[in-house]
Amino acid sequence: MTGQGQGQSASGSSAWSTVFRHVRYENLIAGVSGGVLSNLALHPLDLVKIRFAVSDGLELRPKYNGILHCLTTIWKLDGLRGLYQGVTPNIWGAGLSWGLYFFFYNAIKSYKTEGRAERLEATEYLVSAAEAGICSWAVWNIAWCPSVYGI
Repeated sequence: MTGQGQGQSASGSSAWSTVFRHVRYENLIAGVSGGVLSNLALHPLDLVKIRFAVSDGLELRPKYNGILHCLTTIWKLDGLRGLYQGVTPNIWGAGLSWGLYFFFYNAIKSYKTEGRAERLEATEYLVSAAEAGICSWAVWNIAWCPSVYGI
């Protein structure tokens, strides 16, 4: 009886190794790092964009004469903390979505090139990118935001 259980276990682990042999976690880490760092670098400009979008002429909101005026006003009023107001959810979102995208993209490319001597065609790279986008969208939106989709 134990021999049969071990046989099932061995074939089960072989199935998992077949599925996951194309997975490289380095790509996930690289995507997360890139998403987080780009968000940290550009968040003040995103904040300026939002400030301009909500500055609809009401007297309650501050008036800005341009991007630099907006940045310096925020800096003078709130300092560095003001420039990075609301950065945490953006870091989570960008890091996880880019991490998942690179994870899936490289796994899909690796799967498609297995056993091939030649490189992928340009259209195959584009299709791989689209498939990775769909996979990361599905994991991000459906797994982490199920209430939005009625799940």
